Amino acid sequence: MQAIILGQGNPYLKNPYLSKLSKVLDSASVPYEFWIWSRDKQPADLPKVKVLLNFGSWGGGAVNALGYALWVAWLTVRVFAQPRAGVYFCSRLDAALPCAIVASVRRCRYVFLDRDKLSKSYAWPAPVKRMIEAIEGFVGRRASLHVVPGSSRAGDNDSENLRIVRNTPHTEVIERARSLAERLPPRSGRLRVLISGLISPERGARMMREAIERTAGQVEFIGAGRLLGEDAQRLAERMGPDYRGIVSNEDALALLLSVDLVLAFYDPALEINRLAEPNKWFDCAALQIPFVTNPGLLTSAPFEQHDACFLCEYGDGERLAEQLLRIAADRSLLETRRAGLRQLRYEAWDTAMARVIAECVRLAP
Repeated sequence: MQAIILGQGNPYLKNPYLSKLSKVLDSASVPYEFWIWSRDKQPADLPKVKVLLNFGSWGGGAVNALGYALWVAWLTVRVFAQPRAGVYFCSRLDAALPCAIVASVRRCRYVFLDRDKLSKSYAWPAPVKRMIEAIEGFVGRRASLHVVPGSSRAGDNDSENLRIVRNTPHTEVIERARSLAERLPPRSGRLRVLISGLISPERGARMMREAIERTAGQVEFIGAGRLLGEDAQRLAERMGPDYRGIVSNEDALALLLSVDLVLAFYDPALEINRLAEPNKWFDCAALQIPFVTNPGLLTSAPFEQHDACFLCEYGDGERLAEQLLRIAADRSLLETRRAGLRQLRYEAWDTAMARVIAECVRLAP
């Protein structure tokens, strides 16, 4: 079996999901290459990467809307032109739709890695939402396998091709991260808090920025990830050199191992956030690092039931600052959450994804 992985951006740095997938394919001795839409300058020496489209930038706007149209159209042409290419692994709807279109005309085998439901990601007008849901159903039904990060993302009409692979860390990545964490600078003694991943208005950038300002000199913050919006930019400026920019999955987990607490907020006004299955929660569960999130998220119930996380109302930067200072003064609160995290058991990502790959190999002609 030959695998072609379709997605956006540097798959080794900007997209931990695809980086983990490549490791599982390597372990299964399945040859693969990436076909990507580059939305920023890519290093020239990325192994096994073919840039199909170089256009636009990260964020919204008319230019990037045009980029999506070009990406879907060009990908449809490329997939149709290669009838014996192998199995396509499609990251999100924009990469999977071209394969579904081709599959409606001739044979095209693809795996829909449905990491984020587009229909639930924005407050769409009702007719638009129904149209996107119909497209998602069309793509999901035609896929050889339809992979989602949790049962919260399963639709009423999903077929027997649905598989659940939670957003847990890769075993090898954890081992590498532990080695990298040993080389990080020594702790200051203050409560150390990590802000990472996508840092944006919908991920609590404002409240986290306010918390940093209100606890200045009393709590140590480190950060890494992509910045969207003014609050995120100001947050990074307040951190100075402790904001590390965009880092690899291994480096991100190494940073997580070096902290006492992680901030992970999701605006509950968005349906996709109420159904959140975040990497950060499951990274924290695997490494037993407590985190703070907000109420109003349906999928946080197991963590709340086991007293495995702290809660703070979304958007309340003042309350978050007070909570951080309280934790800094009483570290036993952290141990209570660690004990809760130890009660949770989640399968490693590579173990679950290896079954998906094995199933693809069995289905291959």
